[in-house]
Amino acid sequence: MIIKSMSRKEPSFSQLINYMSDIEKADEQFNVYHNLYARSSDGIQEEFKDNAKYVIKRKNGNYLYHEVLSITKAKNLDVKQQKVILREVAYQYIQSRASNNMVFGCLHDDHEDHLHYHLLISANEVGYSKKTRLSKNSFDQIKKIMEQRVLTNYPELEQKVVINKKADDDNEKLSRKGAEQKRRTGKTPQRDLLKEKLKKLFENANSKEVFFSGLSEFNLELYVRGKTIGVRDVENNRKYRLKTLGVLDEFNSMSKLIELDHKKTEQKNTNTDNTESVSNDQKKAEPNQKQDDPVLKEQARRKSEMEEKRKQESDKSQHGRKDKN
Repeated sequence: MIIKSMSRKEPSFSQLINYMSDIEKADEQFNVYHNLYARSSDGIQEEFKDNAKYVIKRKNGNYLYHEVLSITKAKNLDVKQQKVILREVAYQYIQSRASNNMVFGCLHDDHEDHLHYHLLISANEVGYSKKTRLSKNSFDQIKKIMEQRVLTNYPELEQKVVINKKADDDNEKLSRKGAEQKRRTGKTPQRDLLKEKLKKLFENANSKEVFFSGLSEFNLELYVRGKTIGVRDVENNRKYRLKTLGVLDEFNSMSKLIELDHKKTEQKNTNTDNTESVSNDQKKAEPNQKQDDPVLKEQARRKSEMEEKRKQESDKSQHGRKDKN
């Protein structure tokens, strides 16, 4: 089961209702109406527009939510029975998600492998300016409960665990956008490419020199923020948590092997998001930390080597100009 939510900053009720009600996609007998009197498209549009007048206009404020409930088609259950159950699930979801709001839903059956509902949900409660705003955690909790309810109460739908799927063996937190991108374009997302690079680096690094050399080769820097360890892409300044990438265990194993005391790399954060890379923190580290911290020692050594190399190249260049003169 998949549940997606998309907000809209404009009251584009007509456009969405017309799309949802497309007779080539929608099965009208399974339409969903919640806190609505009208049954025609025009009447539904007017009700949503009238209710939207209560909304206090704010910059970047939401007028409506377009949400999708999708299930894969079961092999051993009649399609009509699946639609009946999915309609029940849609009403249950509405009660949990927005019981005091206006909701219009259409069931689309234009794909061979799945059925899905499109739901138009008003941002505000019926007749009130108060908006129904859910935190990310609250919305995630509703989705998890709904999926578990479907798995428990409707086993005949033959659904697999998706929303509640635990992280796999390497504790990876799946990127939904990345998975969708890979499915849509066939290209491996940048996040997955980075994960593979780091995995190989952690597996092959048998010394601090090899580890830092590998990070440099990939244009990455190690950073620490509290108990969080990650890498920063030097080119675009984007940060990736090792735990989120699913490579924290590999990193910890490598750290023990090469005696990399990454905990000591944490320094006072000075940038806008209160994080900074280890290389930048090194400049602000206390003298005793520079002496004791093996990570900072290694970075200082590599920095010294690079500076010496630049100096030598500069000297050669100057001598060359003198010879010509």
